[in-house]
Amino acid sequence: MDIKIPKKPWYVRYRMYLLGGAMLAALMVYALVLQLGPRTLKVEMTDEQIAVVTEGEFLEYIDVNGVVCPATSMRVNATESGTVERICCHNGDVLRRGDTILVLSNPKVLEEMAAERQSYELQQMQHRQQLIEMQQKSITLRSQALQADFELKKMSKDFELAEEEARMGVRSQAQLEVARDEYEYNRRRTLLNIESLQQDSVLNMIGRQLIQQQMAMEAQKLGNSNRRREALVILAPTDGQIGNLNAVIGGQVSAGEQVGEIGVLTDYKVTARLNEYYIDRVQTGLPATSMLKGTEYSFEVSRTTPQVQEHSFAVELKPTPIPSPREGEKWRFGQTLRLQIELGKPERRLIIPRGSFYAQTSGQWMMKVDETGHRARRVPIKIGRQNTEHYEVISGLSAGDRVLVSGYEAFGDAEVVEW
Repeated sequence: MDIKIPKKPWYVRYRMYLLGGAMLAALMVYALVLQLGPRTLKVEMTDEQIAVVTEGEFLEYIDVNGVVCPATSMRVNATESGTVERICCHNGDVLRRGDTILVLSNPKVLEEMAAERQSYELQQMQHRQQLIEMQQKSITLRSQALQADFELKKMSKDFELAEEEARMGVRSQAQLEVARDEYEYNRRRTLLNIESLQQDSVLNMIGRQLIQQQMAMEAQKLGNSNRRREALVILAPTDGQIGNLNAVIGGQVSAGEQVGEIGVLTDYKVTARLNEYYIDRVQTGLPATSMLKGTEYSFEVSRTTPQVQEHSFAVELKPTPIPSPREGEKWRFGQTLRLQIELGKPERRLIIPRGSFYAQTSGQWMMKVDETGHRARRVPIKIGRQNTEHYEVISGLSAGDRVLVSGYEAFGDAEVVEW
């Protein structure tokens, strides 16, 4: 006899399919949760990679290399062209005023000088002959003036004698009148003679003065010619250190060409180039510091140049106060100093130590450590100013927060890291 087997419920018959579908749905939900939730990454972490946000003194400054230069320098130019015959010093040598730098040779200058010397001597002989002739003429004029004066006095006495004779009756009145007319005529003629002699004497004296002036001018011209020969020897114009000496034996030097530069050793300055980002913030008067052989020196920005070249501009700094001569011996032109130019006064700000995280985040976000101390989550922040030690935190973090400051290259796009 057949036994009727009751029909199983559908959920029993399809239990394997239902179980498989539930597992598949669970897997899909898990994958969706992972996709929508924060991406977590397991990493290894050390205490050195974690820093604490603190509130402290923040000083913004620029760390830059500067080069020591003389505050005052003088160009050394050649006043005469020529061929370099001898070089008497080298770059970096300390010279005294009047020390020889270069010796030039120029045969053409020497020939012109010899011709000018010969012309000078010939003209001097001619002028001396003219002076002798004028001197003789002056003696003649004085003799003629003396003779005219004698004749005038003699005529005056003869007329007085004629008047005396007329009073005594020896001469008639008519004879006296004739004598008076002769006397008056001879007197006036003699006075004219004397006046003419005086004018000739003045002209003679002026002529001699002109000749003497010409002789002085020719002597000065000869002196200038001699200085041309002296100019072939180039001397140091002041005490200092020679630099930029680019002459070579046998090389040609043109008149007016710069052959070197003398840096005065009594004063210094430091030149540096800064990124154009700071061009509106660096002004004259800003303080700076530098360490040299264990001693800290103070500086002040003394000059800025607004011209930007290759994304940078130049500044000059002077030491304050000026180093003493003994301290100045530590300085050498051309040496490099590490400078810190302060851009303001210290301020109380939230700060974090500098780290390599900035290369990946550009200061837009950081990994903030939670309360467990073994997990860090990405949080948005805003970084402001910076110096060689710290970043200024503007928003996104609070004092006491701990953050990761190491590089984030290995984190990829993870939003949470654990260790």
